[in-house]
Amino acid sequence: MHNGDNWNLEALMMTTNDDTNACPVLYDWIEMSDLLIMLHITRNTLREWSIEGELKCSRIKNRVYFLRQDIERFLYNHYQIYKP
Repeated sequence: MHNGDNWNLEALMMTTNDDTNACPVLYDWIEMSDLLIMLHITRNTLREWSIEGELKCSRIKNRVYFLRQDIERFLYNHYQIYKP
């Protein structure tokens, strides 16, 4: 993830001690530009998946983030063995 912004990371990464109410912390989010590189896809493909509801995203200022658990679930549900 890019760390160009000077955020108070300690405040953003705090979570509750109770695992039942635990919320995703900062390192569980992947920025869109990083996800494009990881999956070798175009911005339009990722945008279509978001519009279709396949992957949910969150926007903070001018950056778009995807939850790591959602990405893993999406990949698992769309897994196919390639047979040339």
